[in-house]
Amino acid sequence: MNTFFEVVGATIRIVLIALACLAFFWLIVLKVVSWLGAYLRISPPCPASLGWIVNNPLRRRYMRPVLDRVGIQSGETVLELGPGPGAFSIDAARRLEPQGKLIVVDIQADMIAQVKARVQQAGVANVEMHVANAYALPIEDNSVDRAFLVTVLPEIPDPVRGLHEIYRVLKPGGVFSTTEEFLDPDYPRRKTTIKWARAAGFELTERYGNVWVYTLNFRKRA
Repeated sequence: MNTFFEVVGATIRIVLIALACLAFFWLIVLKVVSWLGAYLRISPPCPASLGWIVNNPLRRRYMRPVLDRVGIQSGETVLELGPGPGAFSIDAARRLEPQGKLIVVDIQADMIAQVKARVQQAGVANVEMHVANAYALPIEDNSVDRAFLVTVLPEIPDPVRGLHEIYRVLKPGGVFSTTEEFLDPDYPRRKTTIKWARAAGFELTERYGNVWVYTLNFRKRA
């Protein structure tokens, strides 16, 4: 009996040590590497092969309020930059029905392919998809009502340059919304995000959330 409990205790210790090592690697090592990459302006996007990480049931649960914070309204034209595998795309597109349109843009063709598959499976018909760079969006000037990014902005090597492009495509008075979560190795502090957005000409209008997950909404000057 004692041997059984000793084995169980040893197994639990091994599991706890493994989890601690994983947490240290994810929250410390990867963040240091990410900050160094940002300093050197080397910020690669999340690989398409890891799309399941941002589209798992646990994350979908605690990220559920994000689109409410973005404030999507029926009939709008909305840009989602960096949709990844489309974790928010279907819900966003349905909120825009019947006359609105969602434009998704990602630099990775594999990610857009995943979004396309999800859109087709869901039977959503108001999604326009593009493979393009954040610095050259295939969208006309002053044509978008709202743009939102979820854990994407710090993956753009030059965030301010990317925000200038978002500013270009937004209509006067249009809204730019960005959400960040602490578990993301690229996680920027709120004041950093605000600094980037203001440098691109945006005005902060709304703040939501906390250190774990926050959303900031900005407006393009009318």
